[in-house]
Amino acid sequence: MQKNVRTETRYILVHDLGTTGNKAVIFDENGNVVASNYRPFKTYYPRPTWVEQNPMEWWEAVCETTRLVLNESKIPPQNIACVSFSGQMLGAVPVDERGNLLRSQVMIWCDARSWKQAEKMIEYFGGWENYYKIMGTGWGPEILPVHKFMWIKENEPSIYEKTYKFLEAKGFIEYKLTGEFATDHGDASITGYFDTKKRKISNEILEAAGIDFAKIPDVHESHEVIGYVTEEAARMTGLKVNTPVVVGSGDGVCACIGAGVIKEGMCYTYIGSANWVGVCTTEPIFNIRVACNTVLPLSSGGGPGHELIQPVSVTAAGGVTQDWLKDVFCDMENYTANKLGVNVYDLMNLKAMDVPAGCEGLLFLPYLRGGSAPFYDLHSRGAFIGIVMPHQKKHFIRSVLEGVAFNCRWILELFENAGIPTFDLGEIRAIGGGVKNRVWMQIFADVLGININALESPQEATGRGAAFMGGVGVEIWKNYKQAAETLKIAEIIKPNIVNHEIYKKLFTIFKLAYSDLLQAMKRIAKFQEQI
Repeated sequence: MQKNVRTETRYILVHDLGTTGNKAVIFDENGNVVASNYRPFKTYYPRPTWVEQNPMEWWEAVCETTRLVLNESKIPPQNIACVSFSGQMLGAVPVDERGNLLRSQVMIWCDARSWKQAEKMIEYFGGWENYYKIMGTGWGPEILPVHKFMWIKENEPSIYEKTYKFLEAKGFIEYKLTGEFATDHGDASITGYFDTKKRKISNEILEAAGIDFAKIPDVHESHEVIGYVTEEAARMTGLKVNTPVVVGSGDGVCACIGAGVIKEGMCYTYIGSANWVGVCTTEPIFNIRVACNTVLPLSSGGGPGHELIQPVSVTAAGGVTQDWLKDVFCDMENYTANKLGVNVYDLMNLKAMDVPAGCEGLLFLPYLRGGSAPFYDLHSRGAFIGIVMPHQKKHFIRSVLEGVAFNCRWILELFENAGIPTFDLGEIRAIGGGVKNRVWMQIFADVLGININALESPQEATGRGAAFMGGVGVEIWKNYKQAAETLKIAEIIKPNIVNHEIYKKLFTIFKLAYSDLLQAMKRIAKFQEQI
């Protein structure tokens, strides 16, 4: 807790608006965390494949956590140089001209109800590849916002007619703070309505979708100030009236910047609820076999002509697989951890360490959420393969950790095939809460066969990326390069060569298991949809 604040010091308040809750973090001019507070919110599942949240719960969480971090840090509101955002992406928040919600619950990123609308668009463009080569988003087309807009128009026409703007999650909060409607290039670039090559909204896609261009908010650079805190918002949050609000970006973009991956050839992996891999290039990658999400993180600070592209591919069930395992299989470990006052994951890791690399032939396919890289097939399902009588709980615990790492390797291999030399780099930066699991990081290093560079405070990397955007926007830092100089590598984890050779053999089987089981997965998915 900071007690004595120098009045000349400027701070950045970041709201990291994730899928499970909002984290408010105050950063200082050196990129250090001064105060942090988190509030969860609910997710609603009205029907199979429907996933919704209440944006007013987001706003309540933002107001509450803002007041709490200001109180905890003892920082006067006038010392907050700006507010910036990292937000969950791929949402659809319909609002009227005054920013009022037109649905009490809205579709979030993983809502997949709009598959019929996606099929119409794919047919219109003469196939998925033609469509993909315009908008560059390889994730399952069912979840793209443009198709969600179409679903609303076809199924809730009165709501569509009343819609003034379709916003992302952070865009709704930014309106509540400033009264301004906005989005950024990063968020817009994976909506399905953005022309990645031309770096602008695609009239062709919106016309094909039957979506009014005027319903899309203006697109800004991530470091632009898009408005100022209003009197009403100041009253609700404790912020000072007219505090600048910087647009920030989606969580995938902020993670890239927060990892310091701001020049061509750099690579990182995020290990949180999901696990994704991103690299920096200067040209989009429109390889249909890779089908990555081509995200526009920023103009690198050098001005026009220095734009960076972030091809990114995602394992939807990353760290959440470990949570699932804990909840389903580890009652005893949970009980023991509560009794001893220790972290349950530490107990699980002790068991994992008692198993040799490769789990004696037990493999885990980490597709608990479906729709993961490398093929983004929503019918994909999780599986344990190779179970025999000698396998014990400890084998299952380790195999879950290995399965996520295997899928990460598959993503890197596909990037290599598309001409992005990720393995040749010899290292990959690691961020996200999963980096604190040292056993898992060693498994990642051994499976990938390259050094894992674990950043300090890895769980704050996404928020720190938003802080860099805010700081550049209000000139705390001249550019992103200067901001990234505040980052520190906490540890370099080197691969165990013996384990790597074992994993190389199993990786071939891992890929084979997915392809051989896919038809069975599709049948299971169809059965589950009928329940």
